[in-house]
Amino acid sequence: MPLDVCIVNKFFVMSIPINTFANNTISIHNIVEARLWIDSHPRPKGFSPYAWSSTKKIALQVWKSFFSGKKFERTLNYMHPTFYSMIRTPEGEPILKEKSIKGIC
Repeated sequence: MPLDVCIVNKFFVMSIPINTFANNTISIHNIVEARLWIDSHPRPKGFSPYAWSSTKKIALQVWKSFFSGKKFERTLNYMHPTFYSMIRTPEGEPILKEKSIKGIC
């Protein structure tokens, strides 16, 4: 039954591999700098403050995974384009393997 498949898939967690960079190739070196980078992105029109706060928290979780060197243990499919900018370095490099994310622009 389709409903059963949905329930099973609800508990499936996809992990997304991180990209690795030489430490001197990116300008963000710690979680404080990552938070400043995330906070520099303005809230898109139509986003409620709550939705924006939640989006920024997820972006910070991605950066925490990046700094710990571990895969991100969650799906990130079909997020707002601004979110994908938050999980790139200021130099434009993605911190996750983008081919593992559905719906990325």
